[in-house]
Amino acid sequence: MKKIAFLLVLSLAIFSCSKVRKGEFLISGKAKGIADGKMVVLKRQNEYGLVESVDSAKIKDGKFEMKGKVKEPNMLAVFVSGLQQPVPFILETGEIEINIDKDSIWKSEIGGTDNNEYFQKFNLKLNTFQKKLMEFQNKNIQKLMDAQKKNDMATVEKLKKGYTDIQKEMEDFMTAYPDENPDSYISLLLLQNMFNSPKFDLAKVTKTFSNFDSEIKETKIGKDIALKLKTIQSNQSAQKKK
Repeated sequence: MKKIAFLLVLSLAIFSCSKVRKGEFLISGKAKGIADGKMVVLKRQNEYGLVESVDSAKIKDGKFEMKGKVKEPNMLAVFVSGLQQPVPFILETGEIEINIDKDSIWKSEIGGTDNNEYFQKFNLKLNTFQKKLMEFQNKNIQKLMDAQKKNDMATVEKLKKGYTDIQKEMEDFMTAYPDENPDSYISLLLLQNMFNSPKFDLAKVTKTFSNFDSEIKETKIGKDIALKLKTIQSNQSAQKKK
């Protein structure tokens, strides 16, 4: 009985420590080295493809904060005045942490909520592939140029294959990601992009989507994917009957 009472008190204490309730978000940002007074603007792309501002705040003592309500996960970005590149993140219920690296925006960190933790790890993995591609290119660009001058097609093809092998490795990672992370909002976005791929596989996409968590399926993008799959399946059935 004492153990149950202790767990109840502990759970209430943890709950009371949260600064947000369900349907609310709190962005706690750090912007080390960025002058006080600089504006931080939260932006998103609306349904018409236009970029619009959602909220803004001023940096004070290297920090900024934004709070509001949110219905479901959505991809947004933080723009800081004076910095050329934004920091993308996923707006969702919970306490979101954004640490901006002013010297290298791609080294900025996001976290605090499940989907932003997923997104951070996803970005780190993509960065390793992009780094490999850049290193391969820098290391072999002169070799490629020399081989082309000598009409050494064997070397040219070998170097091209080395580059495309790394690209394929990255593509394989992105293709496998939704199956391995069925509760991630990133998986939903990747699956959505597969409809535009020349390698689109209806059976595979349908199976992957069916394994997604119900919470992910109920988002706007999730419902759009479900409708697309149903439409494609209906069209294919109609074609077979002709």
